[in-house]
Amino acid sequence: MKIGLVLEGGALRGLFTAGALDFLLDKNVTFDYIAGVSAGAGNMMNYISGQRGRTRNVISPGKKDAYYGASQLIKTGSYLNLDKMVFEFSYKTFPYDFEAHRNTKVEHEIVVVNCNTAKAEYINGAGDDTHTLTAVKASCSVPILSIPVEMDGQDYMDGSLVDSIPYNHAFQRGCDKVVIIMTKTGNETPTDYKKYKLFIKGIYGKKYPKFADALLERADVYATQREEMERLESEGKVFILRPEMPCISKFETREEKREEFYQHGYERMKAEYEKLCKFMEK
Repeated sequence: MKIGLVLEGGALRGLFTAGALDFLLDKNVTFDYIAGVSAGAGNMMNYISGQRGRTRNVISPGKKDAYYGASQLIKTGSYLNLDKMVFEFSYKTFPYDFEAHRNTKVEHEIVVVNCNTAKAEYINGAGDDTHTLTAVKASCSVPILSIPVEMDGQDYMDGSLVDSIPYNHAFQRGCDKVVIIMTKTGNETPTDYKKYKLFIKGIYGKKYPKFADALLERADVYATQREEMERLESEGKVFILRPEMPCISKFETREEKREEFYQHGYERMKAEYEKLCKFMEK
């Protein structure tokens, strides 16, 4: 039986996932396949390399290493400095264990969206280091706050815009069961870009018309995914872990709130661990 793990994005809400995965690292739990999207891609990388606590440090590094906010906007022209978060942190601030990553036997993919086709693409994380980190950067490239990331001659952005919870792709990859870690409560919805239709069309409509249309459909696609996911849960095909406390904002500035959300993820996985083990029995 092939067991998959799917990790939702959500910017700093990925701290919930970081806590949950750190608990699984403590228990030496492994999966056959992992798909990570946006912040979930970063979580996936650190889980595969076995670096407990690294996601927590990267997502919530402290003021002196901040990679988002007004200071980055002034310094770099972008609210979200992904080069700092993905590359500088990996090679300098919070060194990534590339050797452990290269040696993993876990099949893993990073979810991005092609800006020209508006289709999700699933990048094999077993490529060379720079290509893999570039895919992570692309998967974390949030509309408006970031610019598209060039990779293999194409422009890419945050994969969650078209496939927020890639459980269907996990099944297509041959998984028999899929564990899903969400960063939203059951009642929360993602950004509804239809509210900003003229703005979105103005920014992306001319160069990436299909991508602009996909942004406007994002909330509806997410609602359909969630409905199907809950049906699969009732059928015993997926196991869902989600927050049970109010979520922090995507770019939460209060350090104590970020830490609380991380701890909540750890405790939620601890509370559900026996059920998870039963679900994963082969």
